[in-house]
Amino acid sequence: MLTDAIRTAAPRARISVDSAAVGERELGWGQQLDVREIAAFGTDAEFSDQAVAAYVAKYATKSADASGTLDRALFCRPCQGRGATVLPHGTPLPCTACDGTGQARPLPRLAVARHVRQMIHTCWELGKLPEFAHLKLWKWAHMLGFRGHFSTKSRSYSTTLGALRDARRAWRTEQARTHTGLPEPDSTTTLVVGRWDYLGSGYSPGAALLAAGVWHRKELERQFIAEGGCC
Repeated sequence: MLTDAIRTAAPRARISVDSAAVGERELGWGQQLDVREIAAFGTDAEFSDQAVAAYVAKYATKSADASGTLDRALFCRPCQGRGATVLPHGTPLPCTACDGTGQARPLPRLAVARHVRQMIHTCWELGKLPEFAHLKLWKWAHMLGFRGHFSTKSRSYSTTLGALRDARRAWRTEQARTHTGLPEPDSTTTLVVGRWDYLGSGYSPGAALLAAGVWHRKELERQFIAEGGCC
């Protein structure tokens, strides 16, 4: 039933946009549509709820930077991507942090593949048009225009992520209490922790060196790809 629903809905997913910059366009799902049932995970793998959850989690946790894009927003934080700050009397003052571009990093200097840079640039330019302002494409240009979480849904549909987190937190708390042999909590008693000890923050010297090495290697790979190489 789900497969039939997807194949029926995909050709009907169409939306018309009209812009002075790009003209009248009809956007819709492409010709490529491959729906497959998760039926097996290898010759010896067991088909179970845990296996399906692991399969879904593998793709749910992937981000855009895994495909060669960026892991942070491109807009300038001080001016919020506007390129200028407005003084109290209404006069715009060019942002000195981005030199008025609104970009934290210049788009031509991004260490990404050429086609990725073009999609980022398109999102940035379309996001600045009044007719597309509500889409906030410029804010999510580093994600190629996609925003939100893969499981975002209406509050009236099923349960909420907040309710799931609360249930998970309560279960973990009860599990830890049982494991340590603590008594059941009394609803009339409030536990007060009167002492806090600072243990530290950030990387240890060794971990900081490893993290810097990983970051440097990733930057070299991105620069290599951006210059037309392959990795």
